[in-house]
Amino acid sequence: MTTIQEKPVATQNTAYAYLVGRIRMLERGVLNGRILESALKVEDVEQVVRIISELPYLSEALQNIPKAPAPLDDALMSHFWETLKEVGRQKLGKNLSLFFQYSFDFNDIKLIIKRHLAKKASGREYPGTFDWKKVSHFVSGETGEHLSDVYRRAIEETLAVYESTHHVQIVELVLDRVYLQEVMNMAEISESPVIKNWLIAFFMFTFFRSAFRAKYQESKFELYRTIYFKNPYLSLEDLSDIITGPDEKIGEVLVHSGMKNILLGEGEYRNDPYYLAEIEKNMDNYLMRFIRPYRTLTFGPEPVFGFLYAKSIDIKNLRILLHGKYFGIGENELRNKLRECYYE
Repeated sequence: MTTIQEKPVATQNTAYAYLVGRIRMLERGVLNGRILESALKVEDVEQVVRIISELPYLSEALQNIPKAPAPLDDALMSHFWETLKEVGRQKLGKNLSLFFQYSFDFNDIKLIIKRHLAKKASGREYPGTFDWKKVSHFVSGETGEHLSDVYRRAIEETLAVYESTHHVQIVELVLDRVYLQEVMNMAEISESPVIKNWLIAFFMFTFFRSAFRAKYQESKFELYRTIYFKNPYLSLEDLSDIITGPDEKIGEVLVHSGMKNILLGEGEYRNDPYYLAEIEKNMDNYLMRFIRPYRTLTFGPEPVFGFLYAKSIDIKNLRILLHGKYFGIGENELRNKLRECYYE
């Protein structure tokens, strides 16, 4: 257990009773270890879909969908988006779903800005909370378009930094920075110590992921620092040590931050893509173990937030399974890629 995990005490907010009751119904469509194990053992995508069809809601999402990666991805993401919208329509669910909605919206903004910079015609639109045309107009300079303060600031900061660098990767880094600033804002105002500390752990992991990738890609630290903003949990020096320092230094940074257990085996970092994939899997599993104990609570926001995280991991696991079976990847290799389920 890290210092972050030792602090949470679940809230007893009875105002969430109705929403938790609705979540109990929706949880029937969450993956479990038995379903995943059965899906691993079959030979093709069609059989995986038949096994998944045991679960309500998911079965309807995948009905009559071509069994190829792109349409399956679209169906899964649409299913998750509709689930988010249902939770977000509830007054108390709005703030709980916001963290997950941001992942859709910020990815959409990245795509819109990249299309604008590449002078590409507007293409396909993906799920999000805003009107794509309004955002596209704003990116193109039509400042009269109304956008939320968060998205307006994200776009303005991204375009300003791009103008001074003309480096396309800046788009990703600046938008990720604004996104992480919003994550920290959500942590600060969270009524639940559990969710607050979960968000802090997610925040730290996101910085670690990006630093590990920058190290592997041998990115210039001056470019990477664009994502950073001052916070109480990670210093710029820590991230510099990860990216530019020797591999041994990474273990020291993680020990200092209370996150040493995301490394594998003896805790020795290896700068290769397979090891990085394992670390990212460990991070996802850490976050699942963090929120899983609160799923049985009757009151408070924790079961609702945990359910939404569980659905996001379900989408990741299903993509791994369905893509793997489509491309003929072996059972053991797929098993090693899968994340832990909300229901073990």
